[in-house]
Amino acid sequence: MNYKNYFITFFVLFHAAVFYPTYAQEYIFVGDPAIVIEEGTYKQNFNTGMYFYHKHQWEFAIEFFVRCSELTRKKVKHVVPLIWSYIYEGEYSQAISSISNLKDMKEKRLIRLVLKEVNSRGKKKKLSKNVIDRIIVDKKDIIKRTRDNLIAMSKHEIIDYGP
Repeated sequence: MNYKNYFITFFVLFHAAVFYPTYAQEYIFVGDPAIVIEEGTYKQNFNTGMYFYHKHQWEFAIEFFVRCSELTRKKVKHVVPLIWSYIYEGEYSQAISSISNLKDMKEKRLIRLVLKEVNSRGKKKKLSKNVIDRIIVDKKDIIKRTRDNLIAMSKHEIIDYGP
């Protein structure tokens, strides 16, 4: 490509970025949460719970996710945000008792590591979301490094294998 094509490409991209900016997704809730929790379906309760979850209003999110558990036993997509809401709210014993409903083994392993770290720091005070998020990132990194080390060790073992 010559300079003229670079200039045209830059001009088009710059124009698109300035005059047509993209925005992140924003959750909007329309309606009365009291009606949803009393008469709503699983999907309505789940969506309302996710709204409060993303707004960091953990108490309300827990209320709607617990209502999802009461409405059905088959659908379990509400369990993960319910457990994280319990952790962010500081209700670690409730999070521990809810782990048995979780089907995803990777998520279960991460939650157990986070709960172990949080409980080792003491139950006297509730940890902030930022502290818990740092713990989550640290535990994800530990899981990734452990997996990479196991893969490297297994490759080493296979290479040295032979008569």
